[in-house]
Amino acid sequence: MKKIFTLLMMAVSVMMLTGCNWSNESDRQDRREAGVLEGSWTGYIDTYFYDRFSKRGNSYRTTMYFERIDSYGGVGYEVDYNMNSPYEDYYYCEFEWDVERGVIYINYADSWNEVAIYDYRLDANRFWGYMDDGTSRDISFELLYTSSFDWAFYRSRYVRTRSGDAPRYHAAGEFAKAAAE
Repeated sequence: MKKIFTLLMMAVSVMMLTGCNWSNESDRQDRREAGVLEGSWTGYIDTYFYDRFSKRGNSYRTTMYFERIDSYGGVGYEVDYNMNSPYEDYYYCEFEWDVERGVIYINYADSWNEVAIYDYRLDANRFWGYMDDGTSRDISFELLYTSSFDWAFYRSRYVRTRSGDAPRYHAAGEFAKAAAE
């Protein structure tokens, strides 16, 4: 009887250990991707949507900065801009981000919908795929790692409120007009 009990306990232990491998592997993958994501990424975001008359789309230049606060995520900021007038036509916004079970979640400070980046490829130099912002638009992106983007202009554009707090997002030019609509 003691031998059967010992064998049964060993079998249960093995099953418990193998049952944890998937979550441990997923956890390691999330941490790895959060580490690779840290830094500045520049490229294009293309949004396509259907209206009742025809298919329309929009493409713009974007740069995103991801700062890792813990093993799975952190904070960051994004600027979308017109390449011909990057300091006159732009939208800047801070965000928080996390990697969870292979999905990157971004929560923007302007209370826009949570964005889920669920179908993507990420390596040390390139980050591309698709994101879902809760609308019916198809959003694709292709970003390249960059170490030379100058954030000083965009981060210095805050206007202080009476309480002394700086807003965590702002726009100018064509992006300000679009945000007001």
